[in-house]
Amino acid sequence: MWKKGSALLLALTLVLTGCSGNAALVRDSVVASLEKPNYDFQGSLKLVGDVDQLPEALGEPADAEGIALLNALKAGVSVKGSQLDLQNAKMTVEVNDDKLLRDQGLWTGDKKAGVEFIVSGNDVFAKSPLDQKYLKVDSNNPSGLAFGGAADIDPAKLKEYQDKMNKLSMDFLKKYIAKYGYKLSNVKNAGEVTVELPNGEKVKTTHITINLDTKELLQMAFYTANDAVANQDVKNFAVELVVLTKQLEEAIDPEIEKTTDAQKRSQAEIAVAAGMAAAKAWLDTEGKNYTPEKIIEMGKESGFHSVNWTLDFYINDAKMPVRQTSTLNVTFSPNPEKKDEKPLTLGLEADALSYNFDKATKYDVPAKDAALTVEALKADEKAIEAFDKNGFFRKFVESLISEPEWEDFEFDETVE
Repeated sequence: MWKKGSALLLALTLVLTGCSGNAALVRDSVVASLEKPNYDFQGSLKLVGDVDQLPEALGEPADAEGIALLNALKAGVSVKGSQLDLQNAKMTVEVNDDKLLRDQGLWTGDKKAGVEFIVSGNDVFAKSPLDQKYLKVDSNNPSGLAFGGAADIDPAKLKEYQDKMNKLSMDFLKKYIAKYGYKLSNVKNAGEVTVELPNGEKVKTTHITINLDTKELLQMAFYTANDAVANQDVKNFAVELVVLTKQLEEAIDPEIEKTTDAQKRSQAEIAVAAGMAAAKAWLDTEGKNYTPEKIIEMGKESGFHSVNWTLDFYINDAKMPVRQTSTLNVTFSPNPEKKDEKPLTLGLEADALSYNFDKATKYDVPAKDAALTVEALKADEKAIEAFDKNGFFRKFVESLISEPEWEDFEFDETVE
């Protein structure tokens, strides 16, 4: 789970960095943080912009409950935790304004409403401060149910395939980023800034700011798509990923037809070649009709005006990103048919601090008797009492154990 999230972060950085100058420093810092993923972190996330105007614009003026919800969204959440490596981390998420939950009888006590998460390999543990035990979920099987022959697979074998896929993805992304040729138009070195960290340390950093608007985001998307269909590294990566996926499928499902490694590779090469050829054909024909300017104009006709994304990176001498901020704003018209209506702007604002590199705070993984699985909760109706009835997390757990089993559904296997 943690590795997958980190790979997505690295993939996102691909679109933000280009390959030279100030942007390259950002790229190098994110890669460095992934290669040394041991640190503490603290941050926040909140909704900004014309939040209060949204209900009325949608024709549903907010009542007292609606106002409380808007206030909670504006106050956002606070996050704090420790990452030991790419597969092990602890994180606490707190709601900064929990009045709505308290008014609804879903929270009580002196502590803020929140949830603590612990990731340990494929296991995820979660509980609120009101609960006695953790809910334990396998991230590869979040419902706690078995699919096909997956329940019988050797955990060590499953981990082996996961590690291979994660390594393949990481190695490819690092290699691809080094050759990525798109140059951002608005990357600036804002100079040296001293950042004060939660552990009291004051660090001198280089402040790099990146601004992206709608047009540039579209240009990057088309550049990346055109580059991908012509890039041999991308093709090789896709083939290897398909081969590994097929190997895992055959290991999990004892009833699936087995193939040789040569057959797997041949089938993967044919499938990847066909997919890339189809993508290239679209880009060379229909794709050329959808210029960034045309897409922007089509968006405006539908009420979508613009996107503006500002990212700030504060990087220390060891090329580690000690602070990252992000503001993503979207401007739109809730009622595009009303030409005189003033557009609204809503945004997500995030601020994250990283510190104690290579000295992350240690924590304990919940013992066997400190956690309950979905299966255990279904087997013992009294087990639910480990989750406080005055806490919102109790409602979540109840929804999990009341969901129907997959085996109750019938699927048409002829559907592709």
